[in-house]
Amino acid sequence: MKKSGLTVRADNAVSVLESLRQLSGMDVLVGIPEDKAGREDGSPINNAELGYLHSTGATVEIDGTTVTLPPRPFLEMGIEDSKPRTTAHLKAAATATLEGQTEAAMRDLESAGQIARDAAKAIIGAGDRLHPLSEKTLERRRAEGIPGDKPLYAHGYLLRSINYVVRKK
Repeated sequence: MKKSGLTVRADNAVSVLESLRQLSGMDVLVGIPEDKAGREDGSPINNAELGYLHSTGATVEIDGTTVTLPPRPFLEMGIEDSKPRTTAHLKAAATATLEGQTEAAMRDLESAGQIARDAAKAIIGAGDRLHPLSEKTLERRRAEGIPGDKPLYAHGYLLRSINYVVRKK
């Protein structure tokens, strides 16, 4: 019979199973959490709703005027852009879990969330990959003294609301 070459130095099955149980019950979510959804300008539409409407596109009524918002999927683009880096952290979290290192696994989940959050914010910050603003919107911004022509970035409320959470499923 051939030996596998595997040497067991310590039995950490209990810590591995506990780590697996904990990690399998966790989610990393990127978006606009409820506690960050309120608007600083008192708008009746909160940041989470606004983020969804901008991501998917919509026709809405704002201050008595019907406005068509083209899709500007900033979250999806950011998550896709960061996928190689976030995947590396998710793999590292899985490896740490298999080694029974729950704290290290949680750090990697946190890192994955931070990277994806920052990538989504970078999409808005750059603005160059999002559907451009209409001439009417640009005129309104100029009249209100709002500089720049980046979509989704008039006052920065939406940008500042983007975050991540690592939580139990």
